[in-house]
Parts: sequence; structure tokens; C-alpha cells
Amino acid sequence: MDSSSVLPPAAAAVGICFDGRTYHYREYSYDRLEDAFGYAKLDRARPGFREDQTPRHWKQWVGPTPQDRLQMAAHGIVYERGHYLYGPYRYDLLSAALEYAKHEPGLVGTEGRQES
Repeated sequence: MDSSSVLPPAAAAVGICFDGRTYHYREYSYDRLEDAFGYAKLDRARPGFREDQTPRHWKQWVGPTPQDRLQMAAHGIVYERGHYLYGPYRYDLLSAALEYAKHEPGLVGTEGRQES
């Protein structure tokens, strides 16, 4: 995924990238662009700041396929902001969400879910 197409020019200019789910600045990862941009500005304002030339390669996240969405619909799983949600739980992998949904069918709602 080309991170330049989803990032504001100011964020890309300070070295922030986006992998389809998470924002990255240097070796740090953030759920929110505001947090990544805030730290990047703070870091770059430090006396003696030096641009990090180390290339970083992050896994590119893609959303569920049409076949995945059929399985999700059958179990009440939704995909939001790069995560699979089932009841109050958030999963990185569809397989984990499906496994739990099969073990605990019928969970609904988002009560108690921790949003990042």
C-alpha cells in the first residue's frame, strides 16, 4: 500500500508512514495519526536531532476478501480500522475471531470494547 495516498503531506514529510492499519514514525507504531505526528514534531524539535536514514519495512495490512466477509457475516464479525471485532473483543487475525465466534456463538454489541 502506498502510504503517501492516505497521509497528509505534512505527516509524510516528517517520516510517518501508514501500513493500512497502523501509523509508524521511526521504530514506533501508533493507532492514531495525531499521536504519531505529535511525537514526530517533538522528536524533530530536540536539539541535535538527526534524520534517521534506516529504512523500515512494515507489513502491509489489507482488508478482508469477499469470501472472508461471507464467513464474518455468518458469525457476526465486523472489520473496523484494521481489526476484526466480535462482541466486545478485537482481533488482529480473522482466524482468531472466527475460532472464538465458533466457541462462543451469539456475542453481540461493543460493550466494554477498548477503542484505541
